[in-house]
Amino acid sequence: MSVHTLAIFGITGRTGRELAKVAGLNGWKVRGLVRPRSVVEGDLDTCRIVRGNFDELDQVVETIADSAAVCCLIGPRPPYRDVFCAAATVAIITAMKHTDCRRLICQTGAMIGPASTRSYPMEWAARTFARWHPEAAQDREEQERLIKSSGLEWTIVKPPRLTDSPPRHRVQASSSLQVGLLSKISRADLAAFLLDEIEAGRFVRQRIFVKG
Repeated sequence: MSVHTLAIFGITGRTGRELAKVAGLNGWKVRGLVRPRSVVEGDLDTCRIVRGNFDELDQVVETIADSAAVCCLIGPRPPYRDVFCAAATVAIITAMKHTDCRRLICQTGAMIGPASTRSYPMEWAARTFARWHPEAAQDREEQERLIKSSGLEWTIVKPPRLTDSPPRHRVQASSSLQVGLLSKISRADLAAFLLDEIEAGRFVRQRIFVKG
């Protein structure tokens, strides 16, 4: 198995593009699954793009084949009506087991699922989101459950608000990290942290919060 191939799901998103860039700069080959009609920006021209959908297992397998790790950055966008994370994660886990790839990093969100580390206002916001968008919230919680029961070497990364600010290189990460409504992290810092976790494996089989 190559130690320098990274499969990214959600590669056309802003965090996915940041991760593809930092991985490429650090000597990784990058491969990503992209929907057939999605536009691929020029900053991904050094990546290998596989065209397909999550219900096409052959394309998911092709994306993961010979990869050292998989990073899942998929997620719904407002108004949160496109519920697909759990089903897509089933396809990713199935393909990983088919290709004998063991390392999975998945980004969800600080407001997903139960947590004792959220401030009271952040907890109120999480409950409000779950009440207003129950299908999306339940889908994300099921995604985390599927990953935790997969038997893979997984890490679930839960950032608060994401920004497009320049990197600060001061990322905090822990399963007990306190997060609030003012907590944030830049996509550049998050991408660097994700790659570091892929390489170092400090939080295997942990559900961790990050902020910077």
